[in-house]
Amino acid sequence: MLKDFFPVKLILSPAEVFAEIAAGKTGWGWPLALYAASILSSALLLSLVPAAFLAAASPDFPAAAGLTFWGYLGAGLPGGLAFAFFFCALLRAFSGWLKSGRLMLRLPVPAAGVAAYAFFFMLKIHARGGGAAGWLAAAAALVFALRSARPGRREYPALLKAFLAISLFTLISNLAGGAAALSGSPQVYRWSEYLFAFLSITWLTKAVMPITGTTAARAFTATVPALLGAAAFFFSLFALGALSSEVLQVLFLL
Repeated sequence: MLKDFFPVKLILSPAEVFAEIAAGKTGWGWPLALYAASILSSALLLSLVPAAFLAAASPDFPAAAGLTFWGYLGAGLPGGLAFAFFFCALLRAFSGWLKSGRLMLRLPVPAAGVAAYAFFFMLKIHARGGGAAGWLAAAAALVFALRSARPGRREYPALLKAFLAISLFTLISNLAGGAAALSGSPQVYRWSEYLFAFLSITWLTKAVMPITGTTAARAFTATVPALLGAAAFFFSLFALGALSSEVLQVLFLL
């Protein structure tokens, strides 16, 4: 039946889908297929929609890199996966830290860590990422993520599956964005992005709850700093010269 079709079930019955992912009953097929479809649709949209329209629709986001379809796809597929791997590692670590204790006392730790890391590289952007100190900070962040994702952490693959599956909202957002571009409505394009970004974070919160066994408030407060932390890490790679501005733009646009 249609309601048992994975994408439909993910939208209509997210709690059931994420409970199955948490129990290890969901394979990698659908999550990877939805992720690939979302990147393909993003690459197609960005390569076809005029840059002037994208600039008018998303003035607060990086300007389009002006790549071809294959350029967007070549940067987006591996780059998006790398972002997913790092984000889910932070999410597992932060959700574990925030799972117990008083939330108001525990939340400042990951929030302050992410803020300090981001501000360090923002201040050092014109000084080769802070030199040796910058490379040391990036290496420490990577080691922290790898430790959180190491074998034996059963929550990590479940979080990764859920995050890839939620790429469904990116796919739907791209369809809405394409329709907005055809109608010449940058405002509709912008608000569809905001709507599906909100839905993605909401569904991520719904996913974290059964996978880590935590409450909605703690799941949400782990998700947001994890997203910001992953964005800060890839910005730091750009600041260090390890990531080109074009690839960074593509990651933020996708």
